[in-house]
Amino acid sequence: MSLFARAWNLIQFPPMSNRLLTLLRASRDIQQTQRLDREAMLAVQERRWRAMVRHALNVSPFYRRRLAGLDPEHCALSDIPPLTKPELLEHWDEIVADPRLQSAPMEKYVADPSNWSRLFHNRWMVCRSSGTTGLAITFPQPVEALDWMHAAHYVRNGTSANEPNRARWYPGRPRQRLVSIACMQTPCASSGIYNTRPWVGDLFLKHHLLDVGTPWPEMIEQLNRIQPQVLAAFASVLSCLARAQLDGQLHLDFSGPRACIFSGGDGLTPGIRALCRKAFGIEPLNGYGSTETTTVARQLRGTDHLMLMEDLVVYEPVDEHERPVAEGELSHHALVTPLINRDVPLLRYRISDRARPGPIQPGWPFRTLIEVLGRTAMTFTFRVPEPRRVNGVDLMRAWYDDTRVVEYQLRQLSPSVLHVAFIPQPGEDGAALAAELSADLRALLDEAGCRTVRCDVVPVPDLEKHPLSGKVERFIPLNEE
Repeated sequence: MSLFARAWNLIQFPPMSNRLLTLLRASRDIQQTQRLDREAMLAVQERRWRAMVRHALNVSPFYRRRLAGLDPEHCALSDIPPLTKPELLEHWDEIVADPRLQSAPMEKYVADPSNWSRLFHNRWMVCRSSGTTGLAITFPQPVEALDWMHAAHYVRNGTSANEPNRARWYPGRPRQRLVSIACMQTPCASSGIYNTRPWVGDLFLKHHLLDVGTPWPEMIEQLNRIQPQVLAAFASVLSCLARAQLDGQLHLDFSGPRACIFSGGDGLTPGIRALCRKAFGIEPLNGYGSTETTTVARQLRGTDHLMLMEDLVVYEPVDEHERPVAEGELSHHALVTPLINRDVPLLRYRISDRARPGPIQPGWPFRTLIEVLGRTAMTFTFRVPEPRRVNGVDLMRAWYDDTRVVEYQLRQLSPSVLHVAFIPQPGEDGAALAAELSADLRALLDEAGCRTVRCDVVPVPDLEKHPLSGKVERFIPLNEE
């Protein structure tokens, strides 16, 4: 959307003018909070989650039943029972704070593709997840929450809390060219976030939104013509672009001092990082979030891990029994409590991502995530003949840090057949890697009691993408139903 069009929207819809004030307030608050010590930041976080509990009790019949007898002023966060996605979907109309967000009107709204780039009732970005964890969800994010997210990314762009790396604006200064490659064939968060950006962003960046489903020759032509200095895309798309750059089809230059590549939406493997470094001279900066939470963590320049936005979301990596995992230990799943979306209060909402928490980020009051490996839900059930369950992350764990493999996809073809496709790093012997990977997987399957499961491993030039989201799903169990 052009700067003129955004200004016209501002004139048409006066409430949108409040977005600039929200951005300014959020930027100031975010900057002040990140300069606190760890203990003071956690006190801010606690005040916010207690306020969210009070709010949920006030607006939601579901939470009033669920949390009956709980004192929001003195309870521990762990006293609140986790909320699962099936529970959220079942009780949706009793959880949301505004009757306009009940499921029937929202589903009717997103069924019309002309609404995907608009705000629902001029207030909410409504997006739909791809359902790769088994259940799709249609979810609204109020503009206030989106603007806090945009402010956090703008402010937290330096190497420390006191050294921001923010763009400056003055009349006549050339704007950086930003290309976002996102899914535009469904109402996805990846495109919705860019379609509902605050107009003030156009003072700093000239934004181009490309559909991830664009035919490949056209995608290459547009990128070569635009010559972005900032690029945002799924990790699996960056893998394809890096190979096109190395093959001479793409001619992008990221040598400028503020040039950057951002990744999010699917897993950024060490192999993709290495490939981008070889092709573009820089590595992508990773991001981590979900449809329900927007941003959870982001990677800072000069680091190789994620830093949690703990003043905007409470993130609890836990084991199978909801107990916190220690630093460096891989979680079974995580519980998240977003602190900036009051219209859909989520208290300890369960997401199936497996993450490894790290230490406090030097120069910041926030904890880090060493890695986010995948989802607990991506578990294969083999029949040998009795059922045996094996998590995909556990099968590929030994290969996660191996840069010889750019990316991979494990697809279950039958109750006793697993097909593994992978893209080798340019210059690597694909057949030799296939033999090595096949031997490792064979040993892990045998150890798991799956000796009769056949495992085929093949190198491929490209991996199959999800038909709706455009992402590469790395673990695809068999849907026996």
